[in-house]
Amino acid sequence: MTPEIIFRIIMGVSFLVLLGIRIHYQKKVLSDENKFKIQENKLSLVAGSIAALTSITFGFEYLFFYGTFSFTYVLDYPDWLRWLGVIFLAVGVGLMWWAHYHLDRSFYSLVASKEDQKLVTSGPYRWILHPIYTAYLMTYISGGLATSNLVLTIIPVFFFSLMIINRIPREEALMKEEFGQDYLELKEKTGRLLPKFIRG
Repeated sequence: MTPEIIFRIIMGVSFLVLLGIRIHYQKKVLSDENKFKIQENKLSLVAGSIAALTSITFGFEYLFFYGTFSFTYVLDYPDWLRWLGVIFLAVGVGLMWWAHYHLDRSFYSLVASKEDQKLVTSGPYRWILHPIYTAYLMTYISGGLATSNLVLTIIPVFFFSLMIINRIPREEALMKEEFGQDYLELKEKTGRLLPKFIRG
């Protein structure tokens, strides 16, 4: 088995696990749909969609038609960098599951308020306000490195970053409105995407 096939198997399994996590937790709140008030905007939707579609399109090419988009493999990343990508991909997938597990029925894939919303302070939410965004950034960056694909390394990261730059302030305003001082105290103790002790 060649190293490239191993990388492709890792990427395929990682994609299926991430997809499974999202579907499982989105299905859990389907019965609560009427309790959510969507407050997403067009810029977030467009930027997030471009990030996702780029990942799906070029990821599919990597898994099943490797080399079709040959221009994306021009840099030929060294193996140590690709394996570093695999390590961070595993951490990102783990963080994605951990955050969803603790968010549970409060999870929603869009910016939304919920009637019986709970302020989650367990798991990664003890240290990070938006661990799902952190996990996505990790998986986007590390997926690009593991595949040695220039497009996957840059485009999804750029557009997902644009999405969260637009989305985070509105999410935090909603949480402040919903939970008041409790949320402000949590925000003071945590970092947005990284724990405060990492940022110094």
